[in-house]
Amino acid sequence: MSIRTEGDLKRNCPTISGSRTASMALREEKTRKTCLFAFIDDMSRLIPHGEFYLNERIDSYIDALTKALRKRGLPRKLYVDNGPAFLTQVLRHAMASLGIALIHSKPCQPEGRGKIERFFKSVRMQLLSALPDGLSLQDLNNKLKEWIDEYHLPEHGSTKDTPLSRYAKHLHLIRETPKDLMDHFRKRVTRKADKDRTISLEGRLYEAPVEMIGKTVTLLYHESDSSRVELLFNGTSYGMLVPLNVHINAKIKRAYQAVDSIPEREYTEEIHRYRGGQVFEKEEP
Repeated sequence: MSIRTEGDLKRNCPTISGSRTASMALREEKTRKTCLFAFIDDMSRLIPHGEFYLNERIDSYIDALTKALRKRGLPRKLYVDNGPAFLTQVLRHAMASLGIALIHSKPCQPEGRGKIERFFKSVRMQLLSALPDGLSLQDLNNKLKEWIDEYHLPEHGSTKDTPLSRYAKHLHLIRETPKDLMDHFRKRVTRKADKDRTISLEGRLYEAPVEMIGKTVTLLYHESDSSRVELLFNGTSYGMLVPLNVHINAKIKRAYQAVDSIPEREYTEEIHRYRGGQVFEKEEP
């Protein structure tokens, strides 16, 4: 998936991904639609990863993509169609932070997806047509994995080499996948820290550093893990936010502007002297 020789780079060859749906009779369930997300390396025709899911949501696509990246490294480009899962902000930011060019095919022009389309056709004709009914989703994916392993061994008609052999010849060009891969797929939102230094996110309150009061900051987080919310300001990380502790928050000193108190009016004994109901003093002649 990540292999690119100098000649391949000049020809602008991307790694291609796609999805296809199929109805399968899953064990102990009604017939359900499954979605296959798969990736093909344009240069070697290697399949970094393929997996069936029960939906076409972005979280399923990211799960398949991260498995492909962990197995075969980072590609130079990722070529996708215009499906909803490929147009999300999360995917766009993740590819940019990983140094992967995200390229969308032009609508109504499937020519650029020919290789992945031929792979899906092979899956449908050679694998799915031979499978019995009643498989679980796990069994279906196990069958797919076995089939892909065999797919890598024969010589490919276009490259005159096996996908696995052609991939192995260029291992020195692989870009290593970072250990914090999932951090690149976090959701990104902006929030303003309130005067009590709290920030609201997904119905929860978090405490921000005192110096962030009144500032608009960026939050990075996974919707599935509310315990890890990173705060960025002007491109600098201020660490992970912590859930609001009302008792501690109330004791934090805040830099409020000092306001001078109005001095109390000074009263003299002359003013307080009793005059027997007289309002004004008579002037002495």
